[in-house]
Amino acid sequence: MKNSKITIANIAEALDISPISVSRALSGQTGVSEELRTRIIDKAKEMGYNKLKSNESLNILVLHQKPYIQDNSNFSYKVQGVEKAIQSTGAEYSVEFVDKENQEKLYLPYKLSKGHSFDGVIFIGEFENKYVEFIRQKIRNVVIYTGYAPCYDYDSVWFNFSNGGYLQCEYLIKRGHKKIGFIGNIKSFKSKEKLMGITTALEDYKTPINEAFFMDVEENFNGKILEMLSCEEKPTAIICQWDFIAIKLIKLLYERGIKVPEDISVIGSGNSEMSTLSIPALTTMDLNIEYSCETAVSLLLKRINNPSKPYENITINSSLIERDSVKDIF
Repeated sequence: MKNSKITIANIAEALDISPISVSRALSGQTGVSEELRTRIIDKAKEMGYNKLKSNESLNILVLHQKPYIQDNSNFSYKVQGVEKAIQSTGAEYSVEFVDKENQEKLYLPYKLSKGHSFDGVIFIGEFENKYVEFIRQKIRNVVIYTGYAPCYDYDSVWFNFSNGGYLQCEYLIKRGHKKIGFIGNIKSFKSKEKLMGITTALEDYKTPINEAFFMDVEENFNGKILEMLSCEEKPTAIICQWDFIAIKLIKLLYERGIKVPEDISVIGSGNSEMSTLSIPALTTMDLNIEYSCETAVSLLLKRINNPSKPYENITINSSLIERDSVKDIF
């Protein structure tokens, strides 16, 4: 058998184990013991498996497009989580900030412009597709982390906003709320997914959907909230796109003499540090960021060791964190 024909199935057969175990070991994933991983790697080398590359020999580029200022969305936590996950593999890596202007002008990141080579790249955040394709001409193995869009045809790790919206709405319904609203940037893809989850929950529980309670507050936040509050029918609970928006809402309500949760319940998303410091402490969704970072790195290693595999979009579910900003209204 020629070396170029050696496959994962051949290695599995030689060791009398499952191909899945071989794939996990060769791609650096969890799910196999270190003893078995060593046996698999040694057998792969012995058989001349030509796709094998040890983690220690890898060099990974991490690109992000958001400054570390006014970080209210756990962004720095995501970058640090990716760094930690790469460090655990033993691979080399570089982290670079690429601003919007350099993306638009299709400038190479600093290390690439200086001739450094990389085995894979992780994009953190929402990059323009044309820039991702531009970098992909230099680095074939790509993972998009948190910046998923339907136009992407790459490996990606994304938060399950549809499931999160469903869980938030269901939580409110089970506490007696029937007039439920949403505020955020409704035009964004993540909000569209969250709205799908919210409206599905309302339909499943045969709860009326009042479109007047669903507000795009990307512009004129205060004006739109005050306009809603002036209406005869008001929501008893509002789901916010992010914790930051929820805390802005709580502040505005407080300034108008409206108490949370006595008069209206508020729920956020992100479980950011500020969610524990608000008054009242904010009920929110934890995005399981550390696990999502590990998943993004694992997915990139999988791509590096199996470049012909189908593209994957892995979504991570959120976990509800109950605090003090939601009231039962039975």
